[in-house]
Order: sequence, then C-alpha cells, then structure tokens
Amino acid sequence: MTDLNELITKSRKISWQKFGKNITFYHPGMFKYNGCWGEYPAISITGSHCELQCDHCQSKILESMISATTPDELIRKCKKIEEMGNTGCLISGGSRSDGTIPWEDFIPAIKSVKKTTNLFISIHSAIIDHKTAKQLKDAGVDQALIDVIGDDETFKKIYHVNFGIEAIERSLDALKNAEISIIPHIVVGLNHGQIRGEYKAIEIIKRY
Repeated sequence: MTDLNELITKSRKISWQKFGKNITFYHPGMFKYNGCWGEYPAISITGSHCELQCDHCQSKILESMISATTPDELIRKCKKIEEMGNTGCLISGGSRSDGTIPWEDFIPAIKSVKKTTNLFISIHSAIIDHKTAKQLKDAGVDQALIDVIGDDETFKKIYHVNFGIEAIERSLDALKNAEISIIPHIVVGLNHGQIRGEYKAIEIIKRY
C-alpha cells in the first residue's frame, strides 16, 4: 500500500499545479453568513429528532435544517427549494439507535423529486445496508456524505453506539457497490479534541 505521506505530498503538488495555492471555502445551505444563506439547503426527514444524541452534535445541526418529516412534505419543500433558485439540496436526518436513518418511507418521495425537478440530491447516509443503498441509487440520489471514524472507542463514546467502526466500513462497501458517489467526512479531534483514529480513517477512505 502506498505510504500516506507520499500520497499527501503528491496530491498537494497536483492541487497547486491545477488550482494554485488557494483554499476554497463553501458556505453550507443551513448556515447564515454576513446576512446570506448558503445556496445548498439541508433537509431533515426526522425534524430535530435523533435517538443517538452524539456528544458533538446533540441534534443542534438538525435544528438548523428544513424539517420535512413526511414524504409529501419532502416533495413540497424540495420543489420550493428549486423555485428559490437552488441547484440542489442535502437530505439528512437524525439516527435511530442502530445508527441508521429511516430512509425506507422516503425513497419513493426522493424518486419523485428527481423526476419532477432538476435538483442535485445529496444524502447523509449514516449507517446503511446494501439494500437501502441500492434503493437510494435507483431513486436517483447523486451522492452520499458519510462520517468516517477510525477508532472504535471514539465511535462508541461520542456516537453512543454499541458497535464498532466495522459498521462504517460495511456502509462504505454498500455505497460503493451501489455506485453512489461517496463524500467522506472526517471530524478532526472528535474525541474531545484528541486525535484518535483520524489517520486510520484516512487509510479506510483510501480503499474507496
């Protein structure tokens, strides 16, 4: 396996060649900055409800999202988002105790949104199985965001789950096999500021 430091050096060189020594920051749709909202709104299919109540969030991020807790409401609000001039949206929600989001009731609605709008649809997949990933792909989901954690203790302690990071790896497998574009997220210092598993998380991502 290629050394991580070697890959980082190579990727930095390519980035500088293509884009120069600049950093681009994107403004998420659920936040207001200098009086302006971002242009990629986020929707929660569970409202502000989340069973896990992870230490670093405690549903706060959900409170900033547009609530759409029924399939019909999701369709209406996605159409409204397009009417407002947005090009896409993130569909997310709070997790159940097993780390999953209740996608099953909303998959037909997502399919309807893709058929009746031109929105680019991202989801925050959370823990997901192969069947659900395939159904979301068939519904037209364009990409999946997923938190990647490289340390069992951190995952259990911060996310309040009773299983380890193998569930995240299985979810990555499911998304890859469903051919959904994967956008991995690593929260640096997730374990109360400690670096615990972040490098392993990068190693996991390298496989996908």
